[in-house]
Amino acid sequence: MGAEQRAEDDTASAETEATETTPPARLVYTQAPVLLGRLEERLEDGRWRARVGAVSREIAVDPAVDPALLEEALELGARVIVEAEPEPTVVGVVAVRRALAVQPDGSVQAKVRALKVEADDEILLKVPGAFVRTKAREVEVYGERVVTRARNLAKILAAMIKLN
Repeated sequence: MGAEQRAEDDTASAETEATETTPPARLVYTQAPVLLGRLEERLEDGRWRARVGAVSREIAVDPAVDPALLEEALELGARVIVEAEPEPTVVGVVAVRRALAVQPDGSVQAKVRALKVEADDEILLKVPGAFVRTKAREVEVYGERVVTRARNLAKILAAMIKLN
């Protein structure tokens, strides 16, 4: 083996060694890809004014974000998640309260001080074979058996009572 061959082998060996010991190039952001901000106001065109760091600017909203969630974030002062590229866009809200969670078996359990449900048209509580529905100025209770229990007094107030 000649001197030239040894020099080529040494060069190839040095390049291989350098490649193995040199760490891969790092990705460096000039701006973080995800930012936190606070909503300041809703604008006419579906965009929002938000403060991200020390800057207040107009920001678009991803269509997947529930508008009611944004209104709640504005009211509570909750932080929003802003994706910086290609254009700053609100992609979510940071949770600031517990939410009712649906368990894997489909059940929902919560222990709360009070529960208030308001609907403009109808509320329906339904299980197979029975339901309670409120609609307009009417409450309907349906089941094979309807049981009302009172420890002291059961009182029915009505202008007229009709029994079938």
